[in-house]
Amino acid sequence: MGFPMGVYELAFTMRRRVVEGAVVVELLGEIDILAEQVLGPRLEDVAGRRRGDLVVDLRGVTFLDASGVRLLLRARRRALRCGARLRVVRGGPMISKVIRIAGVEPAFTWLDAFPPSAVGSVPA
Repeated sequence: MGFPMGVYELAFTMRRRVVEGAVVVELLGEIDILAEQVLGPRLEDVAGRRRGDLVVDLRGVTFLDASGVRLLLRARRRALRCGARLRVVRGGPMISKVIRIAGVEPAFTWLDAFPPSAVGSVPA
């Protein structure tokens, strides 16, 4: 069953939160050309306003293509121009494979989780 004409559900979203002083942008769903067009300006705006740490979390990404890679590169370029430190939390195996194939892995500082200290820690 399809959606009524002119009504559809986006297959992606972006959430922003602050964790340990860093702005964390979670990308969720399918990051393709439509996501780049919609989320690109929003992500660049966040990167342009941040002078400290900016973390892009890819753990919720289910699909990434060349447009998604371009989205990350645009955010990186904007963050660098504005003096922010951009780090990226690795996505799943297929997302990491796209990043590797695109040859852009060295362009980013990669994290396995954020905040890193929370991994494996037990609350007191």
